[in-house]
Amino acid sequence: MIKRHICLGVVLLLASGTGCGTGRPARVVAPRLDPTAVTTAMFAVADADGNGMLDGGELAAVPGVKAAEAVFDADGDRAVSRQEILLWLEEVRRSKVAITACETQILRRGRPVANAVVKFVPETFMGGGMKTAVGTTDADGIAQVTIPDALYPGVNCGIYRVEITGQERGGRAFPTQYNSASRLGIAVGGRLPENGTVTFDLKDE
Repeated sequence: MIKRHICLGVVLLLASGTGCGTGRPARVVAPRLDPTAVTTAMFAVADADGNGMLDGGELAAVPGVKAAEAVFDADGDRAVSRQEILLWLEEVRRSKVAITACETQILRRGRPVANAVVKFVPETFMGGGMKTAVGTTDADGIAQVTIPDALYPGVNCGIYRVEITGQERGGRAFPTQYNSASRLGIAVGGRLPENGTVTFDLKDE
């Protein structure tokens, strides 16, 4: 899965440099990304004490960062700094990858969930260039999340809030903490996600 994730990103990077014409792939351009503006907007939302670090409860405001805290926290101080976020965003921008594959598995208390709708909603601080991506799980709980009507399957690189809508085995809808009041997130791009398939195991707290 990791190899497929990387190859798709490279193909689209090459495609973004070609024009439209017979025998050539359509031009795909990565959304505009201003790392400084995104970092400033993110910390305005999440950095409650204004110390330039996100830790503890502050990370709950940006679940995509919290989910990848171990990768963002390069110095291992159990907090994510403005500089660490900025460096990752710069890495994403330099990559110029427009769309990359992101396979997602949904479990409910350890069991695969079929027919769940998975939605990646870009965080507002990302600036508006990213597109929402959607997928529906199969019998194994696997969804290929992709931008509707896009030229190529996959998602933009950036930080998302993840919404999962589905039903329990008894027919009851999933709790709102997984959809309309989502506490889930994902970061895509650079070194993230760490594996080709991202698993969300929904266990009520």
